[in-house]
Amino acid sequence: MEHEHTSRVARWARPLGLASATSAGVLTGGMVFIEVVLVPSWRATPPAEFRRWFTAHAGRIRSLMIPLGAGAGATSLASAVTQLVGRRRSGAAVVAAVATGGVVAVTLAVNEPANDRFTSGRLTDPETRDLLRTWARWHHVRVVLGLVATVAATWAAQEAGVARTAEAARP
Repeated sequence: MEHEHTSRVARWARPLGLASATSAGVLTGGMVFIEVVLVPSWRATPPAEFRRWFTAHAGRIRSLMIPLGAGAGATSLASAVTQLVGRRRSGAAVVAAVATGGVVAVTLAVNEPANDRFTSGRLTDPETRDLLRTWARWHHVRVVLGLVATVAATWAAQEAGVARTAEAARP
């Protein structure tokens, strides 16, 4: 009975691994875009102009990135749990889940509170520059964690596919 349950759960390892890799990759792509395109532009813009731009566009960025982060977090956690319950090699899936959790944690602890301050209308120009430096530094951490999550989730999906093929070949 336990083997049957484990087998049913293991059946989901590959699809969840692929969903985890895809969602982590899309989230990371969004963060890389912010890193490569937006952050340099923000730094080159006078602080008052940056605050106006950010206030006008933060909602759009948030409406895209929050669902991506939530989706990546949910699928990476589901993938790791499925691989653990299915008694498969789960190291890569666990790394992906932890790294994605790290992205979410940094976002909630550092970047979202900073975003609220940028749009509050109460920052001076020097405070804006300092906060943007802090925001960018922690965003670098998010990008690295996102890259780790994407690579680990891709590895886990590949391992799940190999394991599923091996199971199917057993007599």
